[in-house]
This record gives sequence, C-alpha cells and structure tokens, in this order.
Amino acid sequence: MPFLNSVRIDQFTNSLNVQVPSKEKFLQLSHIFPIYPKMESNPIINYERGILLYSLIAKYKPKNVLEFGTAEGYSALCMAWAMTDYNINGKIFTIDPKPFDVSVERNVTWEDNPKHDTVMLSRRELWNKFADNEWIKKIEVLTGLSGEVLQKNTKLPKMDMGFIDGSHVYEAVIHDFYAFLELATESFHLLFDDYVPNENDGVTKTIDEEVAPNFDIALIQTNAKEQRKESGESQDELYICWLDSESLKKPLREIYPKSKSEQIINKYLKREKRWKLRKNLNTKIPLLGRFRFRH
Repeated sequence: MPFLNSVRIDQFTNSLNVQVPSKEKFLQLSHIFPIYPKMESNPIINYERGILLYSLIAKYKPKNVLEFGTAEGYSALCMAWAMTDYNINGKIFTIDPKPFDVSVERNVTWEDNPKHDTVMLSRRELWNKFADNEWIKKIEVLTGLSGEVLQKNTKLPKMDMGFIDGSHVYEAVIHDFYAFLELATESFHLLFDDYVPNENDGVTKTIDEEVAPNFDIALIQTNAKEQRKESGESQDELYICWLDSESLKKPLREIYPKSKSEQIINKYLKREKRWKLRKNLNTKIPLLGRFRFRH
C-alpha cells in the first residue's frame, strides 16, 4: 500500500511536537492573505495549512524551501514566520505567474478600513502593510510560470523542502515535481496540496502514477470539505500529501533518471510558450478566445 494511514491535519501537526502560535493568529493572517483576494467574506479554507507549514519548518528546519504557487502569500509567510521564530537561517523561494507589484481589488478589513471596503493593493503593498518585515526578508518572490522561472534562475541553491501548490493541470504538476527533484538535496521533504482520491485531476494523477509507487506518503486530511461548503465551492475531500526522501524504495536516479526529468521539463517549457503565445493573441484578437486549439 503506497499510502500510510490517513490522519487529520490537527493530529499530524500535534504529532510534530513543536511550539506553534495560537490558532487565532493564523486565522487573522488568513483573513488578510486569503486564497481569493476579491471574496467579500473572510475565507478560512487555507488557515490550517499555515499551521501545518509553520510546524514542519519548526520541526525539520530546512535551509531552503521551494514553493510552487504563491497566491497571496499566506503559505510563504507562515513558513517565513517559523524560520524567524526558530532562528533558522533559511530562505523561501516562491513562484507565481501573478505580478508582485500590480494592484488588484481586495476585500481586507483592518483598523483603517473597518467597513470592509474594496481597496487597490499589490501583493508587495499588502505584505509591507500587514506582514512582519523579518518574515519578508526570508522570502524571495520569483514571478512567472514555473518552467520559465526555473530555466532563468540557474543559480538557485539546493532545496531541502518543497511545497507544490501551483497549477493543477497534469502537465504543470508533473513538471513541478520533476523540477523540484532536480533541485532537491539528497535528503528532502515534499508536500503536495489538494489531493482528491479517485479523481483524474493533475495532482491526483501525478501522485498516483509517479509518486506513490516510489515513496511512503502520509495522507493528511484537511477540513476543506466542510469549509468549502460554507463558501459554495466543491465539497470534495481534500488531502495534503507529505513525503520524505528516506522512504524512497530505490535510489532516486534509478527511479527518476535525469533523462526523463529533462524530457518532462523541456516538454512543459514548450507548452508554456504555446500558452503565452495564445494569451498574447487573445489579447490582440479577442475573438480567438472563443476557440480552443489542440496545440
């Protein structure tokens, strides 16, 4: 059986036996840095992930962490928070295609905005206003699609830990997994977000076919099903998958040869180029947006 027994996220976090700030502090942070910045209600569907990520950083003390999918920065900030509290000389490298300095509409409540009015803030402005400066110093934001970002940033350090939560398209997820392996240290830990059993989405397909046969995986059950019900989203049971290199069934390069990694990465880079070309064409010729092309 490739999966270890399923465990609730609070049980898993408690098993790490580290000191963590109060739940209320994570809730407050998740209200300011929600998954969806334009939502009128304060979503809480991501706050437990912050507690989990904080705990994992505190427990394993990685020097370098690679995150695929920054969103508004909640996950990266929680990891940097732990690095600060535990005096870890580390860095969070986080990748996202959304520009860091472009202002967007946000529904954020704070003392200067008690009526919860819509405001225009970039992510940089949001971080500078609400996040601890010591946390921000531990984060390096890499803007762009994951393939092109990693192709350009050839001097990134080896990564002790990864968090894959970017695009859920299969080609993107499998790329991010193999790209992380290329950057990983000999002893590493890795998290996948949004695993849905018996589904055919990119995360589940990658884990079932490429990861689970070769690693022991801890299946961490979130409370997202109940929380998503309140916000009118999909009520699928969502899991986080946690693994470490020590559980590998065979040597890494025997299972994941460099030639296969290069093939997957190069194929995805071509896909990104096609996607960017199509996006530019749609901008110039809006009617094209109505049509779907195979390639």
